[in-house]
Amino acid sequence: MTTDELRLRLASVASKINAASNQLLLLGAKDLEGRMKLRIFSDAQDANNNSIGDYKSKSWIKKRKETGRQTAKVDLEYTGQLRNSIQVVQDSNETVLAIINNEDYLKAKGQEERRNKVIFEPSREEELDVQNYINDLIQEEIDKIFSRL
Repeated sequence: MTTDELRLRLASVASKINAASNQLLLLGAKDLEGRMKLRIFSDAQDANNNSIGDYKSKSWIKKRKETGRQTAKVDLEYTGQLRNSIQVVQDSNETVLAIINNEDYLKAKGQEERRNKVIFEPSREEELDVQNYINDLIQEEIDKIFSRL
């Protein structure tokens, strides 16, 4: 193989990886979305993997019990609206995980301020797990591309 042929093949590989990058970022963001929702709403943990807290208001505890909700720990889940408003948004240039409506954004920020905790940001562990996941996806894509050469 000549140097020019190698250069063309490498350019082709780079082009194919770039073409797949939006899809790989979307998959990584969806993975992060799932991890964060599990941590926040099921495990009831903040971004430092500590408990969000305990319910203190007797009237809120009573209301949660009446609707069949657990009261052992703050899980920020009541109607499901806040959980559902955390979504991956993608346009041609960016992929982001966001709270998609202002009401729920203010609710989330209010919970963080009230509890003096970072909740709605990825934990360090989540960041590392998603980086590893995306790296694995990239490696799989590279392997597929090279197997076709």
